[in-house]
Amino acid sequence: MADVLLTVNQLYKEYRNNFIDYKALKGIDFILKKSEFVAIMGPSGSGKTTFLQNISTIDRPTSGVVNINGQNPYLLNDAKLAQFRRSELGFVFQDFNLVDTLTVEENILLPLVLDSVDLKTMNKKLEKIVSLLGISRLLKKRIYEISGGERQRVAIARAVIHEPSLLLADEPTGNLDSKAVNDVMSLFQFIHKKFQTSLIVATHDAYVASFADRVIFIRDGSLYNEIQRGSNREKFYQEIMDTLWIEVNI
Repeated sequence: MADVLLTVNQLYKEYRNNFIDYKALKGIDFILKKSEFVAIMGPSGSGKTTFLQNISTIDRPTSGVVNINGQNPYLLNDAKLAQFRRSELGFVFQDFNLVDTLTVEENILLPLVLDSVDLKTMNKKLEKIVSLLGISRLLKKRIYEISGGERQRVAIARAVIHEPSLLLADEPTGNLDSKAVNDVMSLFQFIHKKFQTSLIVATHDAYVASFADRVIFIRDGSLYNEIQRGSNREKFYQEIMDTLWIEVNI
């Protein structure tokens, strides 16, 4: 299927120790189209983060198949997997995961440095992304000198400077105030449309989810429902709220 970026087939993830076996993902099937924006919703412990981590190769599934742009990353050796991750994937975390000892500029350029990109290309990509995201004035500052919303913008810039096929974000607004939440989600929407980037955001916030094209719901490691956004975002938001209300009151 030419228009499909990501396919997930029968994805299982189990955590085992001496005391208990915990099934975090229970045979998930999922398809993401190219240039599609999907939100994943579910309560704490439902499997949202585990699902993203098993797609992004941060963690390895117990069984099942993940296919991104025609490749199964789990069949690659370590060197090729690292290259695949840097070229195809971007990840944005709730706690930003920025390096405090580096400047904003150095943080953003880190993926390109690791990939040995030449200086001229790095500077060209840097100028483009910081201009688009409105953070040019921050480049020489240290991370501790900027606000939470600005830190998330820097984290997003770092995640997309290499123009990945798939951008994944795990509760990216969890540490932000309401204004910063709106700014960051508008930024995700802009990136999605500007670069035609496929995007998966895990969130517990219906407002955040309402920016997506589609919302899927996860519970106890299984996908159980989904709703599509039409032309009316307010109606979509209400549908999300109604679905969450039903879930709480079952």
